[in-house]
Amino acid sequence: MSIKRSYISSPALTFAILCIGLGCIVAATLKQNLAIAGLVAALPALLCILILHLRKPERFLFLLFIFNYFFTPLARYSRQDGLSILSDIIWWSVLLIIIVQTALHYRFPWKRAVNILTIGGAVLAVYCLMEVVNPTASLEAWIYSRGFIYNTFLVSLITVLLATSYKQISRLIFLFSILTLIAILKGLCQKFIGFDAVEYNAMMESGMYKTHLLPQITRYFSIFTDAGNYGSNMGFTCALFGIAGLFSKKSSLKVYYFSISALSLYSMFITGTRGAIVVPLGSLLLFALISKNIKLMSAAAVGGICIYVFFAFTYVGESNYMIRRMRTAFRPNKDASYLVRKQNQKKLAEYLRNRPFGEGLGLGGVEARRFGSRLTTTIPNDSTYVKIWTETGVVGILLYLLIYAGSLLWGCYCIMFKIRNDELRHLLTALACGIFGMMLSAYGNAFFTQFPTGIMCRY
Repeated sequence: MSIKRSYISSPALTFAILCIGLGCIVAATLKQNLAIAGLVAALPALLCILILHLRKPERFLFLLFIFNYFFTPLARYSRQDGLSILSDIIWWSVLLIIIVQTALHYRFPWKRAVNILTIGGAVLAVYCLMEVVNPTASLEAWIYSRGFIYNTFLVSLITVLLATSYKQISRLIFLFSILTLIAILKGLCQKFIGFDAVEYNAMMESGMYKTHLLPQITRYFSIFTDAGNYGSNMGFTCALFGIAGLFSKKSSLKVYYFSISALSLYSMFITGTRGAIVVPLGSLLLFALISKNIKLMSAAAVGGICIYVFFAFTYVGESNYMIRRMRTAFRPNKDASYLVRKQNQKKLAEYLRNRPFGEGLGLGGVEARRFGSRLTTTIPNDSTYVKIWTETGVVGILLYLLIYAGSLLWGCYCIMFKIRNDELRHLLTALACGIFGMMLSAYGNAFFTQFPTGIMCRY
């Protein structure tokens, strides 16, 4: 006797999923949860993207880069709490996919994972995990800062496994150029049209208006967390695309990259972030050291000296407030905010003298005031390194600096003596110089661990 097997036909299954999806959208809309409604509506497209990326996992690198770059505006406009958890899920899911595909005999260059940044990131992760037992630590603040624990390890590991060729790196930089243009356009819209309602309310609610809506100047932040983050990133893209354009063989690409570099420089100035000028200057300094080309080294050195002399020893353009404000970065002893910052650092040094492991993870920034840290409510800081020093102590900041400085030095050594492909070497030179400038700027601005910079610089 034959047995009839019942099954659900493909059209029936599709119709059932469609009905369920529509029901979820209607329910979310009625509850005025538009973020969930949008997510459900986007699920079919997301599933298609996932399937395509599973066939070529290296494409995840571009997807992750785009998501990270637009994370801040996504959070700002959706006004949804807990989106950082979504970021965690996406990053760890990609790593899980890589592991599963490795088990299914997809070849990934796991040997490349043995490098200073990835291994150092693992050590830093262990150290930060142990911070939970710090006597002055807050468990809530520690959980809130979970990204700092594993981001260095996670991002560097995924990047070395997926970015395996010159073609991928060049495509990633070209994608970055498009994203940079979007950020520049948004910054120009803020300047010439004004802040929209969401941005204005965000400044009012967070207290950003105190530092961004000044009597003499308005500081613009585009799609970034704040003007300091935006300004330093524009300094980075100014250097990156300036150097990339210099070495580009295609005249059209050369003009395109030089145009983005010039627009980035202008955007850096409209942020009013004084410390951002260090990024292109630091980039020029490193470029002069590692280019191994006498003409380029001389031109970079002369250019850097001219910029420094212009700001430090002349008053040309003093009538322009943006130039006048940027000039104060070269005369720190006459800058009131710099003097206050140095006094705060002295107080922190005294406070942390008997705390080699710091106050506790998540208790070193302005956002940590919600956790009741006596230190951050009385002694603020405006630097990434000071923030890390406050949270993890002298042990943590030394470990952090050794990892990043060691990675940069090793990268420069490889660029100078190991990489034979000229096109790849030029792109990596541009990246290394830009990141060096960002690392210098991080001393004066607390942006290096924020979205999108914190993850972007680990690529």
